[in-house]
Amino acid sequence: MGSKKAQTIGYKYFASGHFVLCHGPIDAITQIRFQDKDAYTNEESENKRITINKPNLFGGDEQAGGVQGSIDLLFGYPDQQKSSVLKRVCGDLISAWRGVTSVVFDNLYIGTSATLPDSKWRVQRIHTLQDGQPQWYDDKAEIRTYGNEVSYDSYFLYDTQDDFTALSQLEPFAATDFNDALWLSGQSPFGDVEAGSGLPLPHTKIYSKAGRAIMIRQYIVVDDNTDFGDLTVNVTHDDGAVLYFNGTSIDLTQTSTFQSIVTIPGSLVQTGKNILFCAAVDCVPYGSVGGIYLSLSFQVSSKIYKNINPAHIIRECLTNKLWGKGANTGLIDDVSFKACADTLYAEGMGMSIVWSDSTSIKEFIDNVLEHINGELYVDRITNLWTLKLIRDDYHVSDLVHLTESHYKSLTFERKTLAECINQVTVTYYDRERAKDSTITIQDVARIAQQGGVISQNVEYKGFTHSSLASRVALRDLKTLSSELASIEFDVPESIAENWHKAYVFKLSNTRYGLSEAVFRVTEIKFGDGVDNTVSIKAIEDSFSSPMQAVVEYMPPVKSDISAKDATAIAFEVPFIELVEQYGQDEIDAKLEKNPDLSFIGMAAVRPNNYHINASLYSNSGAGYAEEATLDFCPSATLKAAIGYLDTAFEVVNVAEFNLLKVNDRIQLDDELMAFVSFDTTTHILTVKRGVFDTTVQKHSAAARLYGWDNYSGLDSTEYLSGETVAMKALTLTGSDILELSEATAHSISCAARAIRPYPPANVQINGEYFPAEIETDLILTWVDRNRTQQTGGSPLGWFESGVMIETGTTYQLILVEFDENEVELRTQNLSLGTLNSYTFSTSAMNSNTRTIEITLKSLRDGFESYQSFHHSVELSQFFSAPYDLTVEYKDD
Repeated sequence: MGSKKAQTIGYKYFASGHFVLCHGPIDAITQIRFQDKDAYTNEESENKRITINKPNLFGGDEQAGGVQGSIDLLFGYPDQQKSSVLKRVCGDLISAWRGVTSVVFDNLYIGTSATLPDSKWRVQRIHTLQDGQPQWYDDKAEIRTYGNEVSYDSYFLYDTQDDFTALSQLEPFAATDFNDALWLSGQSPFGDVEAGSGLPLPHTKIYSKAGRAIMIRQYIVVDDNTDFGDLTVNVTHDDGAVLYFNGTSIDLTQTSTFQSIVTIPGSLVQTGKNILFCAAVDCVPYGSVGGIYLSLSFQVSSKIYKNINPAHIIRECLTNKLWGKGANTGLIDDVSFKACADTLYAEGMGMSIVWSDSTSIKEFIDNVLEHINGELYVDRITNLWTLKLIRDDYHVSDLVHLTESHYKSLTFERKTLAECINQVTVTYYDRERAKDSTITIQDVARIAQQGGVISQNVEYKGFTHSSLASRVALRDLKTLSSELASIEFDVPESIAENWHKAYVFKLSNTRYGLSEAVFRVTEIKFGDGVDNTVSIKAIEDSFSSPMQAVVEYMPPVKSDISAKDATAIAFEVPFIELVEQYGQDEIDAKLEKNPDLSFIGMAAVRPNNYHINASLYSNSGAGYAEEATLDFCPSATLKAAIGYLDTAFEVVNVAEFNLLKVNDRIQLDDELMAFVSFDTTTHILTVKRGVFDTTVQKHSAAARLYGWDNYSGLDSTEYLSGETVAMKALTLTGSDILELSEATAHSISCAARAIRPYPPANVQINGEYFPAEIETDLILTWVDRNRTQQTGGSPLGWFESGVMIETGTTYQLILVEFDENEVELRTQNLSLGTLNSYTFSTSAMNSNTRTIEITLKSLRDGFESYQSFHHSVELSQFFSAPYDLTVEYKDD
């Protein structure tokens, strides 16, 4: 193999260091990210050494490198020993770093930049107190958020088949061991509907036909089925539909003409691979031709997000003696805290939040209280820290009722309509997206009254899921959109002795039209011992206020943004591509020096919209090495098989065809075509066939086209003819890169393609293209092609007229004759020079010849054309005089 002189193109950097993450011990480190990309996702809960093997995390050697090497995790337990790495570097006189959670990099590869990449460490402390002791009231400490994975326009494995008469006939296709290796990947929805049907237009076109079935198989891989709840599936279908889960039929409940729904119990979800199968059949069990449709969306309630109960957060802030208020646990009203913990647990109101010393503990507690709508106070009777949630947890008839004889100095104010807020936007931390997100709630009645939107933004970044964020947004909007009254008054201490913030009472006042109006205390000031009057501030309680609210529509979000293996093709690069990449003078010089040179390339189809590009890796025997970056190419599959002569045909599973330009190269199997046009309505693709060094070929249905002309990756290594090279495409998303072991290997056997002469084109047999039989002499005609001349302008299709033949090129014709039993009778290997025709007369044929196999190829300097013309014809003149015939007559 030829090779280029080694050059230094950059440097790799390694780092050793000690980094403190937070107070410790903690429960676990659950995720490590560098530059917002997942580097390590295993959950670790004890001191250990882990290995990160992501050398391509930032794009590999051609870009910013990655992360690879060992990291020691130190959780900070009271008996933690000194780090062996730190002892080796710093000596024995070092701390064991107890009481903090820290990590030690041991000569960790950090990429091709001298700057330490930003890192984020997701840690969990729910079941362990800061001193390492078990958590208080641990049964209600952990609150799991159910993360919904919604897939509406996802890519699914699908297939279509005809001639179904009953939905039950689909059962074999739903089996867990059914072989779907030949099924295609397409984007939902599938089918064909008329505009105005009310259904979203299909992404994957499938035409209607009575008895035709569209079938989907979706694999759901579960690491631990105890972490999964129910699976809700919504199916849009025309006509009848069936659904199976792990091979078991699940009855659909039809909710409208085209809609059905089913809830699959979490008990049916198994650890490992689960298979969701869904199908729709046109006109079965009833319906009419004219439309067929299938789309699938599903929500998996997966208990994968662990949060801590806010009551536990507040309690530890009060009792922690290192960084909290240091209160003795005997000063905590455990009854109130447990009651609040139970309520928050039932509400699913868990939080994941970080406290840093940039804010005081009081500010941090106040932030938590704002999240949960609670109050914290010292009870005047018990002298204990007491937690109270503001909830609709009272009966009005049980409340203390103040009349005008109970209070004095009442001031009253009611919020005007103009002061009301009718839209609330909540900012929360979306754990699925790993970034801040917003959700907006509107009071549509108030908007109509006020004639426009009056908005307020609030932040609840301790909440990590949209469903919880929408609930607290609705809670806030209920208060902010109501014309609530606020009051101030004084009462004797005997009335308000056991009152506190958030205390609920009733108040009547004839002057202000208040009749047993419900108020809640917002501020309370007790007397000084001389004057024991208690001053109260309160606001009208909002829980009984009517309100119409709507949640702003948020499109479904696919949570699975991990890198997927791409459908791809590997090829030896043709001469025309090398000319466009390097220039004709340079590539001619290379080939003149070493005609056996071979270059290889690869093209891939974007797995889904989360994928950015892919890195091309090659292995010629010494292991895989990164060679190039490739952009994903336009792609489609044939709806039906095509023959030699088809230049316009229908394609399906169309992806990114908007990138194609006239004359762009398209590869279908081993044939190169040139793009002419594409009709987005009919999905008819028009091309020139058999361009450059290829010939026209037959192609089966579902064969995939790759429009790789401007969207491929080329390995610049100069291989030699006869070498075999394996190639892989490592796809990249915004947060992940496919592991080398997970990528499919594509093998290429190098054949010095670039130097080979172009094959003859426009070959006709007795004036026809690819006839099945002939009745006279075999007359072959063809035109010339020229590798070195056809490097600019519009590509010549196989059926177009000829050009001047490349210097030194001659033609070789091989004729093989077979008898009626397909026994070979004779082989002729004819050197034709530069002729463009040849006649093989019937008189020269063997008398027993029934079939002639024709191979026509180009030769130059000892190299054959990359492809050849190949076809077989039958002789229709089977009888010649004298020939004995026997005729038998029968009376029927």
